[in-house]
Amino acid sequence: MTTTQFNKERLDYLLALFSMSKDELLTSLNEGRKKLIALEDIYGEEIKISLLKKIDEIFHKGLSFYLDFTPIDQNQTTKVFFRKSRFQSVLSMEDKRLVDSFESLKSLLDGYRALTDSLSSEYHLHNSFTIECDPKKVADQVRDTLIPQKNIKDHRKFLKAVIANLAEINVYVFEFVETWNKRERATIDGFYLDPNVIVLKRQKSYKREIFTLAHEIGHYLLGVEDVESLDMSKVEKNRVSNKVERWCNDFAFYLIAGDAVNELDKYSTYSEDVNFTIDELSNTTHISKMAWYTRLAYNKIVPMPHYRGIIRNLEEEQAEKQRELKEEQKNDSSNARAPKPIVSPLYLETMQYAFYNGLVSEASFCEQLKISPKQIDKFL
Repeated sequence: MTTTQFNKERLDYLLALFSMSKDELLTSLNEGRKKLIALEDIYGEEIKISLLKKIDEIFHKGLSFYLDFTPIDQNQTTKVFFRKSRFQSVLSMEDKRLVDSFESLKSLLDGYRALTDSLSSEYHLHNSFTIECDPKKVADQVRDTLIPQKNIKDHRKFLKAVIANLAEINVYVFEFVETWNKRERATIDGFYLDPNVIVLKRQKSYKREIFTLAHEIGHYLLGVEDVESLDMSKVEKNRVSNKVERWCNDFAFYLIAGDAVNELDKYSTYSEDVNFTIDELSNTTHISKMAWYTRLAYNKIVPMPHYRGIIRNLEEEQAEKQRELKEEQKNDSSNARAPKPIVSPLYLETMQYAFYNGLVSEASFCEQLKISPKQIDKFL
């Protein structure tokens, strides 16, 4: 059986990064096995290549990571899982791998930018507000910078325009897409990594994704990192009690709603007229019915028992639409193409500079941006 030496310090680093003990590692490795793997099988003088591959099925770093004997950066400020021990949501292993992969990507891009010495490293608006600030006033203050000036009705085009505006102030926005048949699925909807990275999960509803982006912009303005899996547009107990989360939700709503929020001022109590107004506002803005009703619940205009019934009905409608869509995807799986994530202009610009300066090959350029070599001219 082929064996090799590997850098055990790198495995210890991953265990610390992912908050996993050696016993937990063994439990994961031995799942479904009759002949159990022992700790000495891993930490002996050499390790079986097959076992090293099995370890990497947990961490997804690639075998070259473990075979690299150069010292690894142990600076605990370089990774969010070292900087912060508690998050808004309980994270699965897939969530942690996802966060780590985007942190590694950001480090790579920072290296390219440093070597080209031609791109801005200023972080505009970052950490420029506190939760003592009125979220509506902050939204009004930054709207011209973040929200496109022209009226864009298409939700995906609006989302891309906001991402482009964030690129102008040196904020990366990465979107990740999960296919319907993916075995391990991330539970997170979005997260913010200090100082200038926002990551979004592609949603069935672009309105939900837009609201998540606006929420994470709130985290960016406050300079408070978090990784989150809850629907930002709903009332959740821990969101109401968490001052940062409540501030970011309020900010997100006011940022996207703009002047349309004034339509709610005419109501002090709930009535059937409210439903007609919500229908109209949902049709003419990038905010969902759920988020509009949530705002009325926060303002104590819609009683909570009635609000919960409304949300339950809306969720059932969404679930039915998703079931129908999933069935269509299964029936058409032979012709289905993997959806492409939205590419931030800042990400593209950084990769272009790296390519022009000889830091990445054509193959690496295409691999990073998930494009075919035939398409490369469109991106250069």
